[in-house]
Amino acid sequence: MARRPWSMVVALAAIVNVGYGTIFYSFSVLLGEGAAVGDFGRTVLSVALGLGVVVSGVLAPLVGTVCDVAGPRRVFLCGAVLGFAGLAGFSRAGEGWHVIVVWGLLLGPAMACTFYEPAYVAIDQWFERSQGTALGILTLIAGLSATIFIPLTQLLVEALGWRDATLTLGVVLLFAGGGLAAAAVRDRPREQSAGGLQGVYRALITGARGADGSFWLITAAFFLALAAMFGMLFHQVAYLQDLGFPPQGVAAAAGIVGIASLPARFLLPALSDLLGPWWPTAGVLAALAASALLLPGAEGWWRIYAYVGLFGAAFGAVLPMRAAIMARRFGGSRYGRLMGLQQVFLALAMAAGPSLGGLARDATGSYTPAWLAAPVLCLAAVPLLLAAARGGRASG
Repeated sequence: MARRPWSMVVALAAIVNVGYGTIFYSFSVLLGEGAAVGDFGRTVLSVALGLGVVVSGVLAPLVGTVCDVAGPRRVFLCGAVLGFAGLAGFSRAGEGWHVIVVWGLLLGPAMACTFYEPAYVAIDQWFERSQGTALGILTLIAGLSATIFIPLTQLLVEALGWRDATLTLGVVLLFAGGGLAAAAVRDRPREQSAGGLQGVYRALITGARGADGSFWLITAAFFLALAAMFGMLFHQVAYLQDLGFPPQGVAAAAGIVGIASLPARFLLPALSDLLGPWWPTAGVLAALAASALLLPGAEGWWRIYAYVGLFGAAFGAVLPMRAAIMARRFGGSRYGRLMGLQQVFLALAMAAGPSLGGLARDATGSYTPAWLAAPVLCLAAVPLLLAAARGGRASG
């Protein structure tokens, strides 16, 4: 077996860090006062971001197939170019529809090409052993994206204004993300396509036929878990304020979630190399359920920080453990397209969780019903996951 390129794992992590930071996490600053919200309003910006997320999910099977048959290097390069063009276009948009078009046609595809999915495929192609450790390093470094880019974007907005700040972020993505992809990412596809784009589509359809019963069990499990997790993530600040905790303390507590997620991002995927990914992931889902039960009726700060620690640890581990499970069950020449097919449904879960949480809050006047539904979803995912574990590794 070829030498495992650990330096490439660090480069992949840095590319994903920059991709998330420049496109996704910077958006939270641009939604603030004194930034793009003043020109376009929160509704237009929220619709644009949501459209971008949906487009990235729809394109995920195609992106995964290209990674399978050609490797991820050109995918990352394409994503860096599209991301630069999209951020540059956003920075110069004059009307709301310009923003929506840019996010739908450029930034949505850029997210599909620069976020975790292509990096997961690269690791599966290069690592037959120690995949969990490689995934841990990937998500540990990439997990610092919000910590780096949210304050950086705020500084750029204050110094340059939001338009030039957004253009600057595009330049960072082009040269840092694209440069790392060109210099450090190496392709090792396990299958070659014939016939150009037509061959890629044939490979996509052929690979999708590997979606057996265990694939759908895994997909259903993570659909439930991610709907619950992202619902909690997007509404936790508002819920804590509803419970009467002061905004400054709530913001500080929410910020600690990212820090609390860091150890689990590395340790649990690495542990899966020794124990397998199934039972550690079941434990992560149980921890996520337990964290949700800490908030309803909370009055003291000790319960808030217990929630922050437990939710943060589970939040950090869910996505890398999903990649570890899929690699254990479907690693091989079809891994990328099956991950992409699964991502179509998981993108819907990431959108549905926050949306349903907000609807439940408006309908009942309280976040408590939504928060009590979250552990039900997480615990319902566990038997689905363990049922999928009974199947053997699919041929790939």
